[in-house]
Amino acid sequence: MSRAGCMLLALAALGPWAPGVQAFELLTVDTRRDGEAYELRIEARFSADTAQLLAVLTDYERIHELHPRLLASRSLGQVAPGVEEVYIRFEGCVMMFCQVLRRVEQIRASDDGLVATDVPRRGSFREGRTEWHFRREDGGTVLEYHTRFVPAFEPAPLLGPALLLAAVEKMTVETMAEVDRRALQRDE
Repeated sequence: MSRAGCMLLALAALGPWAPGVQAFELLTVDTRRDGEAYELRIEARFSADTAQLLAVLTDYERIHELHPRLLASRSLGQVAPGVEEVYIRFEGCVMMFCQVLRRVEQIRASDDGLVATDVPRRGSFREGRTEWHFRREDGGTVLEYHTRFVPAFEPAPLLGPALLLAAVEKMTVETMAEVDRRALQRDE
């Protein structure tokens, strides 16, 4: 099955889990492996505006509610002006094999997005950086998303890296759809 076919199936599966998510639109997805690093780039359209989206994304005590595999989240406090340190525990699953993973990120939010950088040796990743950049366009908000991470664990040989990228992509897209749904609910 093609990547587009897989994505359509994944988004269709969201229907019963996240009602009203039709507003979210996936525009492009690109995944790749670069040595030990994994990268995911997404361009997507949201119905909510940037302020609504950022309100959901920076509610660190409730981030874990955005996806069933997110198990816990909390702010560890401000570490520099405008920089919040955040702990997230989640279940990473590749096929039927799951592992509990942890991240401690330093997150800097701005008016048009946020940048999260992993704190080395405080989680399941040796390094990582995630950027969310929003821009207003055609009555909605377009996101340019990029994440790059190096896990501190070894995926299974052969298919492991490809399956890991597919699992990260699926979870990220599902989470984005839920972010848009919740952001729109903030005005109701």
